[in-house]
This record gives sequence, C-alpha cells and structure tokens, in this order.
Amino acid sequence: MVAFRFVIAQQVERNETFSKHRDIRIEWDSSTLQQLAPRGGRQLNYAGYPRVKRFRDGTAVAVYEADGNTELISSVDAGKTWSNPVVTFRGYSHTDAHGNEVKVNMANPEIIELENGDWVAACNYRPRRDEVVPFAIAISRSRDRGKTWSEPQVIYEAEPRFKDGCWEPAFLQLPDGTLQVYFANEAPYTASDEQEISMLASADNGQSWDTEPQTVSFRAGRRDGMPVPLLIDGEILVAIEDNKEGQFQPYIVRTGISDNWKAPVTADSPMREYALKDALPDSVYAGAPYLARLTTGEVLLSYQTTKGRGTDWEKSTMEVAIGDKTGRNFQYISQPFPVPTDREAKWNAITVWDDTTVVATSATNFDGGRIGAWMIFGRIVSGMPAAINQTDR
Repeated sequence: MVAFRFVIAQQVERNETFSKHRDIRIEWDSSTLQQLAPRGGRQLNYAGYPRVKRFRDGTAVAVYEADGNTELISSVDAGKTWSNPVVTFRGYSHTDAHGNEVKVNMANPEIIELENGDWVAACNYRPRRDEVVPFAIAISRSRDRGKTWSEPQVIYEAEPRFKDGCWEPAFLQLPDGTLQVYFANEAPYTASDEQEISMLASADNGQSWDTEPQTVSFRAGRRDGMPVPLLIDGEILVAIEDNKEGQFQPYIVRTGISDNWKAPVTADSPMREYALKDALPDSVYAGAPYLARLTTGEVLLSYQTTKGRGTDWEKSTMEVAIGDKTGRNFQYISQPFPVPTDREAKWNAITVWDDTTVVATSATNFDGGRIGAWMIFGRIVSGMPAAINQTDR
C-alpha cells in the first residue's frame, strides 16, 4: 500500500448544502506522482492518453499511446514498480489498390478484464492522411495476463477521412456477460459536422460483434463525444462531452440495463443531464470526461478544463468532481496535478484503487518536460477541510 503524505490539490469548490452523499473529498498526494511512460531513460516524442485499471487479483495495468503504438505495463506490487512495456497495437503502413500509402497510428487505448479472466484491449485506428484507409475501432485479446496479444480484430470502420471518423472506444461488461464498446462516431453524418455516441455489443466475450452499432446519444447540429460508461444499480451511465451551447462540457446520459439504448438519448431527453451541480459559463471548456465509482457508491467524474486558465483548450488541466450515488450533482472539485497555466494535463482518467484510494492519470508536462503519461494517488477522506491549501511539490 502506498505511504501517503496527504496534500489537498487546489480544492476549488466547497458547498455545505450537498446532502446526496457523505461529505467527502479527495486529498491528492504529490509524493506519489510517478511517470508511467516513458520510463527508465527511454525517449518518446509523445506518451499520453493513459488509463490505469486494477484487476481482480490486484494486478495494476496501465495502457497509453506511445509514438503511434499503444502499450501496456503492469504492476504486481501496488504500483511501486512496473513491467517493461508490451505493444498492444502497433502502427502500420497501408497501401491501397491505387498505390497510395499511409501510416496508420494507434490511439485511444482502453482495457477491460472480462468475467472469464481474459484481458481485452481496444484502440482507434487513425490514418495520417485522408481517402486511403478508414478510421476504425479494433480490439485485441490476451489470455495470459497481458504477456501476448491476439491479432487485432477490427469491429467497426468509419470513413477514410478525418472529418468522418470514429474515436475513443470504451468498454462495459453487463451482468449477463454482454460486452459493449462505446465510441464517438461521425460516419453517419458525412454531410455535416455532427457526431453521435455509438455502441457495439458482443454476446460471446468479444469473439463476434453486432454488424451495425446502436445510437446511444445524439444532439442535432452538435457533437456528442468521448463516451465513458459505468454501471450503477440497474442503470448504465455514459459520461459524454456535449457542446450544447459554446464549449464542450460534461453531461451524463443514462438508460436501464434490461432495455438499454432502445431509443437514442436526444437533445431534450430527460435521460440527458448536465453533470456539474454548479454550471460553468458556456465559454469555459470542460471536455474529455471519465467516470469511476467508489466502493461506497459515490460516482467520480473527471474532465479537462480551461476554467481559470484562459481560452486555449490545449492548456487545459484535469479536474475531478464527486457526485452522489446516482451519478448526479457533481461538486467538491479538485485538481490532481499541479499544472502551471502555460502547460497542460489532458486526456485524463480516474480509477478506484481500493476502498479509500483513487488514481488519476494524465498526459501532462506539468514538470516542464515533454508530455508524458503520469499518475498520482489520492485518498478519500470525510469532512470538509478547515482551510484550502495549494498543492505542494
């Protein structure tokens, strides 16, 4: 277990009237900051989009982008040390029938441990030029705890151009064993700039998949994006970024498990709710959401935002908000990473580590170096602090 020296990381909101759950907050411990990639003197031009999961036997797994590939590292000692990286999806060159060649990068890695013990990873195929090969969602499987991986299986193809692509896969396994992959999808809207959230399902642990995706959510004229699903008490929640007015901000769309997504969640549906208890101005960007659920039931929401940082979304930082047990009323906001306003912490995720500990991951250059994949531990504690402190380092 990590030895904590607790520090509150820029706790930026306090509200005494929040009654949907216990008064809790997250204390982020700067002494637990560690770089996941690159490690050990290795040089990468870019490492980012990190996600950390902790599986049933206690193994921790991190996946991330690495110079056009996606990689995995694992830890069997609670994150103290990590294995050497294994490539889960390798970028490749494709030549079409007319001799046009393109490099296809692997992006947006995700991973899940299935109930049968298999590890299944997903990624987004991203060709570096248009009109040669489609953007796509692919999966790969490991039956030996991540040592080796199957050949990639493409489960969805969009169009062969950036403006009509597909993006950001995320997994969910239902209680009946159904495996779902959610993703942002522009392919149905080639005549516009619209985007929906789509979902593909598999009844055999990912061996075969629906031939056509279901539409999860769509706001006409806008761009629902970056879905992350979560199961709570008979419902499926999906965090999305929604540019209803102005900048992207976090929303939750939801459905019952038994008849999930029989109809899309459209603009005015009661199943689409603004996530934050206190709304941000329309001019403030707060996109790329992620969800996790504490063992006590409260739901956590992370996102990247320009709040208090200017207007350049590229200089966003990560925030984490605490919601109630229904996945609503997100507040008690904190910032895990100490990021100056001329740097960034983006493409983040939040993960529950154990009963009292969470992990935040980010692609960040907070330390002044190149952007890398970083993580930090935070502890869930009860009660509001007597004073608000800044992060120390």
